[in-house]
Amino acid sequence: MEKKPILVYDGACSFCKYWVNKWRHRTGSRITYVPFQEVPDPFHGVSRAQFQKSVYLITPYEQRLHGAEAVAALLQLSGFSVWHWIYQRVPLAGSLAEVGYRIVANNRDAFYKLTKLVFKDA
Repeated sequence: MEKKPILVYDGACSFCKYWVNKWRHRTGSRITYVPFQEVPDPFHGVSRAQFQKSVYLITPYEQRLHGAEAVAALLQLSGFSVWHWIYQRVPLAGSLAEVGYRIVANNRDAFYKLTKLVFKDA
């Protein structure tokens, strides 16, 4: 049986759950989604404290991507490969994406409220 990527996210975060549901709809069964609250500590070499700070995408080859890089890789698996290409290839794009990710991660409640305003299905 082929191993699938695993996206580990904060299951207590409304912003995280909203986007995971959107991604799950696009990726179907190609990716396993699991809240960090349901995995042992550590999980694939990632501690609970690390999971509290960032989403992690664990590849079938045990590569651990986190933050904006994990989201870019997930979007590539969802059919939006341009974001991953930009993250990897455009100078400073990855660094800027990580800064943006950190701003959102540190203000999840505010960004969830903004998401609800911008997206009608939120």
